Amino acid sequence: MSVVVCARNAGKTIRECLESVRRSCPAEIIVIDGNSTDDTATVAREYTDKVFSDEGRGIAYARQLGAEKATGGYVCYVDSDVVLPEGTLPLMAREMESHGYAGIHAQVLSTENGTYWQWAEDQHFRMRFNKEGEREVLGAITVMYRRNTILRYQFDPAFSFFGAPEDGDFCHRLRKDGHRLGISSAVVYHQHRASAREFVRQRMCYGKGSAQAFWKHRSVKHLAGPLLMVPFGILVCFRTRSLRMLPYYLVWSVSGNIGLVSRLCQLVGQRLMPGALRRRATAL
Repeated sequence: MSVVVCARNAGKTIRECLESVRRSCPAEIIVIDGNSTDDTATVAREYTDKVFSDEGRGIAYARQLGAEKATGGYVCYVDSDVVLPEGTLPLMAREMESHGYAGIHAQVLSTENGTYWQWAEDQHFRMRFNKEGEREVLGAITVMYRRNTILRYQFDPAFSFFGAPEDGDFCHRLRKDGHRLGISSAVVYHQHRASAREFVRQRMCYGKGSAQAFWKHRSVKHLAGPLLMVPFGILVCFRTRSLRMLPYYLVWSVSGNIGLVSRLCQLVGQRLMPGALRRRATAL
C-alpha cells in the first residue's frame, strides 16, 4: 500500500501526520509538495526519500502525480493535517474489499475544538458524514482507491486551482460507470479550519469548484450545495434544537455562492471571448 500526502506550507502539521503514517507501516510514503515556502519538504525528507514537487500545478495534478509515482496496489491519500490511529490503513483496505467499494473514506473527528469554526465543522462531520455505508461522493481527507482505478479515471487538472472539488468530479465519473463508494468504520483525526477567514476562503474555493463541475457535466445538482446550504442549516438547527450551527451554514452558503457566481462569470466570459483571446485567457 502507498500513502500519498499532498502538502503545501504544512510545516506546522506534517511531522505529526507523517509520524502517524509511519506507525501504520505502509509499503511506501510519497509526499507531493506544492511549492511550499516553509520547511514542509525538509521535514518530509526525514520520513521518505520520495518527495516530489507538483511544480505549482495544483491539487488535482498533485494527486495524480502521487498515484503515478506509487508502486502499491492501493493508494491512500492522507491530508497533511491528519493523524492516523494505528490499524487505520489495513482496516480501510479490508472493508473496501469486503463491501466491493472502488473507494473508501475514513470517518473524521477534530483534533481540537478550540474555536467555533472547528467545533461546528466537527459537528457537521459527526451529523452528516461519520456513518458507515455507501456514499455518492467522497472527500479526500483520508481516502483509499486502487491505484489502477486512479490511473484509469485520473484527477482532472481543470480543478487544480480551486482547492475543490477534484475529488467530487473523480467520484462522479466513478459512479457514472457503476462503481460504489463508501465510508469506513475507521476514524482519523483532522485539524479543521480554525478561523472564520480560513473557513470563508475554503468555502469560496468549494463554490468555484462547484461551478467548474457544473460547467463540465452540465448537471444542476453541482449547484445545489451552495444554493441549498441555508435551508439545510435551518433544518439541522431545527432537528438538533440548537441555533448554534446556523452561523456556520450561513457563512458557508454566502461564501460558497460568491465563489460559485464569480467562477461562472469567468467561464461565461471565456466562452464569449473571440477565439484568440479565449486561448490566451485559458493559458493564463
